[in-house]
Order: sequence, then C-alpha cells, then structure tokens
Amino acid sequence: MAQPTKMVIINASPKGEYSLTLQYARYLMMHEKDVVWEVLYVGEELTDTDFDHTWFHASLDLIEQCEAVLWATPVYTMLVPYQLLRFLQLIEQEGRASLFVGKYATSIMSCFHYYDHLAQHWLQATCEDLGMHFMEGLSVDDKDLMNPTYRQSLRFFMEEFHHTCLHRLPVIRQSKDLVEDFVPFKPQPSASQGEKRGDLRTVLLTDEVGGEGNLSAMIKVFLASYPNQVEVVDINTFPYEGACQGCLRCELVGECDRKDGFQAFYQNLVNSCDVLVHAMNLEGRYLKPVWKLFLDRTFSNGHRTSMMGKHTCYLVSGPLDQLPYVRQFLEGKDMVGRENSVGVISDDLCIDQQLEALIAETALRLDRSARAHFQKGANFLGIGGMKIFRDLIYGMRGVVRDDHRFYKQRKLYDFPQRRLGNQLFNLVMGFAFLFKPVRLEAYKRMKPLYIAKQKQLVDSGRL
Repeated sequence: MAQPTKMVIINASPKGEYSLTLQYARYLMMHEKDVVWEVLYVGEELTDTDFDHTWFHASLDLIEQCEAVLWATPVYTMLVPYQLLRFLQLIEQEGRASLFVGKYATSIMSCFHYYDHLAQHWLQATCEDLGMHFMEGLSVDDKDLMNPTYRQSLRFFMEEFHHTCLHRLPVIRQSKDLVEDFVPFKPQPSASQGEKRGDLRTVLLTDEVGGEGNLSAMIKVFLASYPNQVEVVDINTFPYEGACQGCLRCELVGECDRKDGFQAFYQNLVNSCDVLVHAMNLEGRYLKPVWKLFLDRTFSNGHRTSMMGKHTCYLVSGPLDQLPYVRQFLEGKDMVGRENSVGVISDDLCIDQQLEALIAETALRLDRSARAHFQKGANFLGIGGMKIFRDLIYGMRGVVRDDHRFYKQRKLYDFPQRRLGNQLFNLVMGFAFLFKPVRLEAYKRMKPLYIAKQKQLVDSGRL
C-alpha cells in the first residue's frame, strides 16, 4: 500500500492559528485522502525581531522531508507579508535553499483581491527560482469558504494538486531566470546649483546612504539637481520592534500595538512633507526586504491614502525591466494613493549620460509639479484599487470609523446608485428605449450628443 503524501502548510500570516488563510489551507488538507500534513507558523514566529532558532532549524528539516508545500498567505501592501520574505532570506543565509528543489508547491491567498495578482506572480516566480514545480494557486475572499459550490471547487483544486504531485506531472512555468547584468553608473561631478530653497519640505526615503552602489550615485545626481533642501531618511536605521502583526489595533483603536513609535514617525513624515522621493534597491524579485518591513508597518495608517495630493518620484537600482510586477506595484501605489508621481527611474538599460540627464530633469519637473499643485488623473490601477477599498470600508464603516470618516470627508464614496439625476435619467431612458424607433434615433445622434457639453466648453475658449 502506498504511503500517504507528506505536505507542509507554510502559514505566512502573523495571526498564526487565527489566520483566515489557514482555515482554507486546513480545509484543503482535511478533505484530501492519503495526505499527512503539518503547519509551520512562519508569519507568527518571525514577527518579532528575535526568533526561536530551534524552531527555525526544525522547520527546515520538516520542509526537507516533505514532498509538497502549500503556501498559505494573506496579501499585505500588494505582496506577501514581510515575515515570508524574512523566512526565505534566513534560509538563504543558512545555505539551505536547495531543500526546496524538486518539490511541488501551490498557494492559497486571502485578501479582498486588492493587487493580489502581484503577490501571486511574485510567489510563483520565487518558487521557480528555488527549483520548485509550482501549480497555479487560488486567491480567495473572506466569505468564499461559506459557499458550498465554492467548497466543491476547493476540493477539486486540491485533488488536482495531489494528483500532479503523485504522478510528477509537468506544470506551467511563469518566469525566466533573472539575468544579472550590472553596469556601474558613473555620473560626472555636478556643478553647484546655488542656494537651495526651503519652502517645499522634501523627504527622500532610501535603503542606501553614502554607499558605493548605483543607487547612491543616482541619489547624488538628484540632490545636486533638485532646487530644494532635502531631508534624507535611511529606513534601515529606524528601531523597528518587529513586523506588522496583522492585529488591526490601528483600525479598531486608532493606535499601533507596537511601541517603537513607527506610527507617529510615519504620520508626521507624510503629513508634513510636500514631496516624497523613494530611492530603492531591488533584491531578488522584489525590493530589499527592509522596504517590505517598512511598507507593511505603514498600515498603521489604515486604509487611508496618506500620500493623497503629495508629489513623488521613484529612483530604482536593479533589473526593473525583468520585474514588471515591481514596476506595477510602484505605479499602482502612486495611482491608488493619488501621489502624483512624476515617474519611476531605473538604472537598467540606461547609459551614464542618459540616466544622469533623466534624473536631473525629473528632479526639476518634480519641483515644478509640486509648485503648480499638479494633480494626475487615475488609470485602471488607481480607479480599480480605490473601488475595492471604497466598497470594503463602506461595508465595515461601523467598525473602521477612522477610515470611514476619511472616505466620507473626501467624497470617496462615489457610488453611482446614489446619484438621483443618474437614476432618473436611467428610469426615463429605460422606458423610452423599450421602443425600437427611439433606439434607432439615439443611434443616429449618439456621436454629437456624447461630446456635446465637452465640445461646448472647448469651443467657448474658457479656461
């Protein structure tokens, strides 16, 4: 008789056994025959700065002995929680990354479908880098498990994954290997731009200060070209007590459960600055892990878009052209947050003179944009993301009161069914359009009618 398949659930949620994602993972395992499984509480164990080294090494031994891995993770700031990045980083430091080679893997992710595709692609590509055979996972919502029809699909999904593992079937690979093609950036020494102005408070957040890498060189060019004083903040130096715990104290009580002062630090920074520059190194298939730690902790501000109306730009060092989902994260962050970013500048595919000129001009344009109070329009990344937040906050408005107040004050509850004029229009036209002659007449007049008000404004010459 065949031995049952050994599987491990790697639970990335800091909530531990109270993780919503874990309930889905447990359901999958409990209803699959001939499977034995254990749970590794990675998110909970690695939330604080200090961790149990005995637990860590026992976890690696358990992974090495299993045949398949089910990654169970929520989505925090458009990716998996920092704790999972830290886990993989610790494994790499131990020289034990080979323990994943040849194993089958899939994932179950829970969130409100806010940029969960970025987390899915990152996790699959990371597993493929580790030599795993990754079968496309599932992204679930909080109520999906209560639906009998969906539970049937969950069971089928698990049967297929187990079948694929048992018979070592081929799976679709998503990613290519990253190509390391580092070219040093050597800008020419910049001439002095005269006295810097101090009326626009500008903060530059970075993971590299005064180093020898390309990012430090990019920062020097920016600082020399930007006509305002800049406060440089090294995010490595903040005394983090630990990662986001996912406890939602910030949402329910209004204050972060951590006592390291990050909430006040971040809110004072974003509330008082006019311009915020991000200077970031890539590492692996994402930013340096310290950025994930920093970004997850910014959730102490809840679902409130703290950067709304600010002006930003991004300086990125690393193979961004090979990581389109990192670029989409930065663009989505800008669009949902209404940050008015003037662009993402990367040192890949640029020769020295081009990159130097691009950074210098972007620095000047950032100053002009901030002084003109320029407001960008939003594309699908911004509109779609904000609608998810809008519906989420409105549905929980009795609980997340600070978020609700923020959305209400800024008129972000833009539900179309609340517009009386729109409802009356559709009521009248719905009746009229029952008749084919009316529909034919509307068809004939649609083009000029559609632009009538806009054309009238443009033709009038008004500002």
